Amino acid sequence: MATYFLGIDGGGSKCKVRLENENGSLLSEAISGSANVATSCKQSQESILHATELAFREAGLALRELKNTYVHAGLAGANIDSAYQAMTEWQHPFAKFTLSTDMLIACKGAHQHHDGAVIILGTGFCAGYQQQNQFSELGGYGLLLSDGASGGWLGLQLCRKAFAVLDGVAQSSAAIDTLLTQLNCDSSQALSQCLISARPAELAKFAPLVFSHSDDAFCQQLINEACAYISRYIAYFEKQGIEKVTLMGGIASAITPYLTDASKAHLTPALASAEQGAILMAREAI
Repeated sequence: MATYFLGIDGGGSKCKVRLENENGSLLSEAISGSANVATSCKQSQESILHATELAFREAGLALRELKNTYVHAGLAGANIDSAYQAMTEWQHPFAKFTLSTDMLIACKGAHQHHDGAVIILGTGFCAGYQQQNQFSELGGYGLLLSDGASGGWLGLQLCRKAFAVLDGVAQSSAAIDTLLTQLNCDSSQALSQCLISARPAELAKFAPLVFSHSDDAFCQQLINEACAYISRYIAYFEKQGIEKVTLMGGIASAITPYLTDASKAHLTPALASAEQGAILMAREAI
């Protein structure tokens, strides 16, 4: 009987899965929607199953093989006790399903069994480090409470500035004009109607505007604030004796050039992906 391993990296914007056979050969990869378990446990489970079905289809495997598949999922929001507990009670179709935060699998993938830190700059923000086989996690409390330098935070600041512009209390700029054109809004009432129920993943879609308009004074201010936020964590890791830091997530490559030389001196590429880190944990859990 064949055995399979599935590594899942579930974030606020997307859910990525990697399927391997028992020999460690890559069979397929797939992507589906949001899998932040603190935002919606049901949505997270649906995204996991959808991405898994796509991966099995790509690999030419029947879904009956799910019962022979060992899974580890690293999910955004799994640091919230109630969300974690809800996922542990899931009646899943797999041989075994284990769970951690997305930060833990990112750190495991990036540094394997070595000491090192990871900062995830995606829809949200979180950071963590492993040292002498012990893992510590920082941040990841959501856009309302933390998540500076994240895609959600950058998008939110743009939207706040857009409201000030539409209300006539701030001057517009190319970035704000582009945002309002994208949203087809010409009044604060229209913008409010458009964004009143926006989730962090939706706000994060506006983050690329900050970097495509980096000559815009307001965007420069946001980039500087984001860099300072990141640098505080890198300095903290250094005090803990951690020299190697990996930046991951959709904002990472865009913001790296703007970091100080002192911060960039600590950056190191990941040894493997977060999904590969999840598979490593799935294998260890058997």
